[in-house]
Amino acid sequence: MQKKTDEIYSVILLGTSGVGKSTIAFYLEHGYPPPRSIRPTIAFGITHIVINGAVLSLIDVGGQRKFLDMRFHERFVRSADGLVFVMDSSRKDFKVDEEWLHHALSLMSPDIPMIVIANKQDLPSALSPDFLEEHLLRDTLKNHFYKVFGTVAADPGGVRSGENVELAFHYLATEMNSKRKIIYQKEQI
Repeated sequence: MQKKTDEIYSVILLGTSGVGKSTIAFYLEHGYPPPRSIRPTIAFGITHIVINGAVLSLIDVGGQRKFLDMRFHERFVRSADGLVFVMDSSRKDFKVDEEWLHHALSLMSPDIPMIVIANKQDLPSALSPDFLEEHLLRDTLKNHFYKVFGTVAADPGGVRSGENVELAFHYLATEMNSKRKIIYQKEQI
């Protein structure tokens, strides 16, 4: 039985196609990775999970290039309480990832809590979260509140499936709750 809560947060999952957004959402909802590969999300999908006593409405945005202009997803980004930017850390070219991130950042307030997920850390070619932060993210996100997590949403061998996924979302839920309490305190003054 889930604990009743008044805290409901809208969290948008962004990233290019194939980085693992839907796999992460499935893992958080069910506690295990999908049995087979997940089909690409077309437009968006919504999953509700409970973390730290708060309901997170995860809005999984399709990562196909045709959605890059963000017009379709602009309302989701502008109203989000938190942002999760997912990257495939085994890729060597992050140009499209940077485009997605720049578009999203242009639509959101810099004080919205954000996590960056460097997914697929189980692959031999994966770049570490520290490397990605230093060489790709630090300058882009210098005016935003964020933290980078290395994850393995689904490991075909099953040994590392879900690694750091829940940890990342617990962190995000705590930060969103903290920010909301600060806003409520200011409104009461």
